[in-house]
Amino acid sequence: MREIEIKLRVKNFKALEVKLTADNCRLSDPIRQEDVIYSLRGSENEWREAKEGDIIVRIRRENNRSLFTLKKQQTNEMDNTELETEVSDPDALHEALLLMGYVPQVEVKKNRREGKWGEYEICLDEVDELGTFVELEKLTSEDADPNEVREELFKVLENLGLSRNDEETRGYDTQMYLLRKK
Repeated sequence: MREIEIKLRVKNFKALEVKLTADNCRLSDPIRQEDVIYSLRGSENEWREAKEGDIIVRIRRENNRSLFTLKKQQTNEMDNTELETEVSDPDALHEALLLMGYVPQVEVKKNRREGKWGEYEICLDEVDELGTFVELEKLTSEDADPNEVREELFKVLENLGLSRNDEETRGYDTQMYLLRKK
């Protein structure tokens, strides 16, 4: 499955929540997520000049569970083939990744509220050190036109009074990497 998303910076979370609730979007209680993102052999290219085919792996800890995610970039950082599975022993997985040559590069910590809104997944994120964001994503077939899907997602968010001028084209991991390298 292919995941295409857009991410916008949000100035007024409360107003956005009110609009979503009025449109029958039910958001979860806040979920604390703590991610460790790895790159193969400590490569930093994925953050400096991301390109099609780059692979990033992540261990996410949230509440009482852990998830392993692999993302293979397609046309940009917001367009990925994504595979995800729950893991029972994240520490053992961390050790296995080290043995396979993956190196932890970035940590991202955030509070997230998730919701299903029609055919879309929506997330409201408060990311430590980065700020507040909304992500809207659509799962598509592998051959979907990413530009058409992105335009559809922009229109949906613009109907909520948000602006495509507030788009953030980099993932939280890249933003955190760039913040740390300043």
